Amino acid sequence: MEITNTTKLSRAKTNNLILTKLINFFMLLSTLLIGADLWAINIGVSIRIDQFFLVISALLMLLYNKFYIRKNIHVFLFVILSGISVVFAFNITRGLIFYFSIIFNVIFLFYLYSNYVLYFGVKKILDLYRKSIFISFFVLLIQFVLMVVFKYELPFLPAYGYYGGIPRFRLWFYEPSYMAIYLMFWFGFTCYMFLIKRVKKYIYDIIICFIMILITTSTSGFIGIAFILFSVYLIWISKGINIKKASVLILLIIAFLVFRLVFSNIYDVFIARLFNSPLDSASGGRINAWTETINVFKEKPLFGVGPGNYGLYLGEEAGYVPSNITLELLATVGIFATIAFYMITVNLVIRGYKLYRLNRKKFGIIPGLLFALVVFTILLQINQGYLRLYHWMFFGIVDGAIGYYMRKYKIKNLNVRRKKYARTNC
Repeated sequence: MEITNTTKLSRAKTNNLILTKLINFFMLLSTLLIGADLWAINIGVSIRIDQFFLVISALLMLLYNKFYIRKNIHVFLFVILSGISVVFAFNITRGLIFYFSIIFNVIFLFYLYSNYVLYFGVKKILDLYRKSIFISFFVLLIQFVLMVVFKYELPFLPAYGYYGGIPRFRLWFYEPSYMAIYLMFWFGFTCYMFLIKRVKKYIYDIIICFIMILITTSTSGFIGIAFILFSVYLIWISKGINIKKASVLILLIIAFLVFRLVFSNIYDVFIARLFNSPLDSASGGRINAWTETINVFKEKPLFGVGPGNYGLYLGEEAGYVPSNITLELLATVGIFATIAFYMITVNLVIRGYKLYRLNRKKFGIIPGLLFALVVFTILLQINQGYLRLYHWMFFGIVDGAIGYYMRKYKIKNLNVRRKKYARTNC
């Protein structure tokens, strides 16, 4: 009897180990290919390879008994309010199809990553995420060398063509700017952790992200780099400036000048146009398109024209979309759902800040994640797409990190005063 119980226990441990490895493997694949727009089929909405891996990951988590739909009032509100907008949609069928994408993102991205971080830990998701960035960098370098040196393009991984005689790259993303904006979260997080929290290993990640964005030649990416570096630097010097902090600013200026000289063609084509051309022209016509979207919102302010209905409402093809994420939300799902959507971010920032103030040492990663989410959200305004899979992944990671620390340190109330928390956890 004893042998049988021991054997059963051993088998259970082996099965759990195998299941854990499978979960980690498919989560890595999901994270690595989270922006794989190119590898998809279109049936009104795109079904992509990363979505396939996400479903497998969620099923494995469910099998492991670690997948739960936990209460999140702001996510629930967005789901309900965007659902109401379907009822008022210009084309209800199109609205329903698009609404399923919203439900998919909530279940298979927000809750999948939130549960994964909650049960496997913050360190695990950061290690997995970091590994995906390094793999992406390696693949991009191969693509770059093959295209630039050997003039060979991988059939399953095509480049984005040329602009001004300069080759542009996007990996498996829809276009270079999508890839560049995706990298902003990790670039923001690692810049914050390196400069503010002094985690030295992240210098490699900063360099890698910079090179990848440089290879994309995305103007959005260059704006993002400048914005993040400027923001982190302001936070760094907010507690006082010294020779070291002043020298870093000088080094950044020198680095910019070197970039200006060494990559003068990229600078002239993709950066100088911000200063030499009208703003609308530099933005690829996006700014003038805002007027059209604002007019659509004025016509249907409460519940919009319905999820995914923007193009159809204007007599265009279904794939015709606004050029700004906030305006897209306002025009398609209305004012209430838009507020609910952004309250997801606001709520995460508030909860994260309350957690961090309880113990700045234990929860030092939290402000880095919050900073990354906020700068990503700001930079995403350059383009459209409130259902980008990686955006909902970021939601899930931050939500899971807050939940993980609350669970680990048995914190039931984030409104407890810091001194009281310190007394009960010393």
